[in-house]
Amino acid sequence: MSPSFSEREHSLELSLVFQQIGFGLIGLFVAFLLKLLLPVALLQPAWQLQLANALRTTAIFPLLGAVLLLLAQLLRSQSRSLAGQVLWVRRLAFFAALGFLLLIPLQTSAGIKLLGAGNSGELRALRQVKAVAEEIRLANSEASLKLAISHLPGAPAEIQGTFTKPLDQVRSVVLDQLQPQIERVDNRLAELRKLRLQGGLLGWITDGLTALALAACFAAIGQINSDGSSLLLDVLNLPGLIRFRLGELGKGRRTREPVDAAWFDSLQAGDDAHDPKPANLSDAEWAIIVSHRSSKTSATAAKAGSGDDQGGAGPRT
Repeated sequence: MSPSFSEREHSLELSLVFQQIGFGLIGLFVAFLLKLLLPVALLQPAWQLQLANALRTTAIFPLLGAVLLLLAQLLRSQSRSLAGQVLWVRRLAFFAALGFLLLIPLQTSAGIKLLGAGNSGELRALRQVKAVAEEIRLANSEASLKLAISHLPGAPAEIQGTFTKPLDQVRSVVLDQLQPQIERVDNRLAELRKLRLQGGLLGWITDGLTALALAACFAAIGQINSDGSSLLLDVLNLPGLIRFRLGELGKGRRTREPVDAAWFDSLQAGDDAHDPKPANLSDAEWAIIVSHRSSKTSATAAKAGSGDDQGGAGPRT
């Protein structure tokens, strides 16, 4: 019977599995991204939307890979090489969080450009038909009327034969047939603008929320320094940090965190104001403690002196 693995060996094996799967998922993300984005066209709005969609749909792979690497480091914390690899992954996650935040205005701008391009194409077609209708209205000869009619979409390049009816009657018949078509295209264009705008707003909101959620996920992992906290914690603690700094500048003491036990211990310590400053207290805090001790010592001495005077005083004769 083969000997069973120890708990340490099980942790080592599971850590190696998490490490390999983590890097495999990150490599899979890179492969999918290259396949979806090549060839590169940075300035085209369609490619920019393709980039945003590819990043949103494949971001789950590096996210899960980073989580597995963190679990691998937790199980094998003594490995320096793994710690260095995880640090680099967390640095990349830091920049990924910033990238997803920048992706929100990029995808919105590209969507607006594509929406405008689609509307402008149909608007140009409508303007072309209206211009042809104006040419037909101004035609003063059979040849100019035939030339104007040939400019209509789908009309033959040359109209053979001669008109059997007067020019004004032919012009009136053609314009009567064009006007309802122009109105239908105009109404259809207005309806398409409305539908595209509604769909665009819904897409921009959902895509923006998705990018924001992914930015928060990567920020929870992202770390720029080896001894620092994650980007998400830094952002969440930013208001308290600002209040802490303002409190130090204005009042000379901490306002971000509640007073801890070391503060009270130092206040209630001996009366010697020349004791060395503890390492866990700031200069401003130590100055307050020294001032408190000095005032406490002065008050005690004054009280003792008052008691001596009362005890030494006798009745006057």
